[in-house]
Amino acid sequence: DPQNRRSQTQSENLKTFQHLLEIAIEFQIPKIVLLSSANAYGPRPENAQFLKETAPLLGSGRFSEMRALVELDLYAQSQFWRSPETELVILRPANIVGTVHNAPSNFLRLARVPTLMGFDPMLQVVHQDDVVQALERALTPGIRGIFNIAGPPPAPLSEILHRLKRATLPIPYTLAKGGLGSLFKVGLTKFPAAELDFIRFVCMVDDSHARAKLDYEPVFGLSETLREVDRLRWGSS
Repeated sequence: DPQNRRSQTQSENLKTFQHLLEIAIEFQIPKIVLLSSANAYGPRPENAQFLKETAPLLGSGRFSEMRALVELDLYAQSQFWRSPETELVILRPANIVGTVHNAPSNFLRLARVPTLMGFDPMLQVVHQDDVVQALERALTPGIRGIFNIAGPPPAPLSEILHRLKRATLPIPYTLAKGGLGSLFKVGLTKFPAAELDFIRFVCMVDDSHARAKLDYEPVFGLSETLREVDRLRWGSS
């Protein structure tokens, strides 16, 4: 349960990942692909419109999951120099949506979606199958490095919710932060208050490097990608 012993769990996950990389290097595994996340850059008011792979990972300051994500990504980067004979690929996809049980998909499945008054950030979503495509391309011999993965052109949160026909619940940020923090502490929600920054500020990526080097291009448009969220919500196949 990620709500129990959160710091200890994240520490154990990082140690496990470190040990896994050590084993891979010891046994000369030729390719390692880490599925990281564009969230490692962090949603911030001063972010550039589209972040490149060279942007600093500033998403670690707010809560343990983000710190662990950044630590995993940074530790993997250190292996570029430690084991140059191993092809290491780090993928940083935008918000993955579909039939997965992650924060973006769960948020968009809510019957009444809370929004923050005065904020309507541009968001990137990427279909889960497009992420699988990127993973497959990352396995190509000779490919190494860090790649942002985006989906269809970004859209404002309001447009995404309109396309999904979701009712919204506009809330002042201060009230939302206090209420969500209290609910999270007692286990009534899996969304920590720090995640409100993702519906306040921009955190979008430039995936031109993946398009050039991996020959990656998303297959699914925005409407198709969002429909995949509802496929699980309504229990259809």
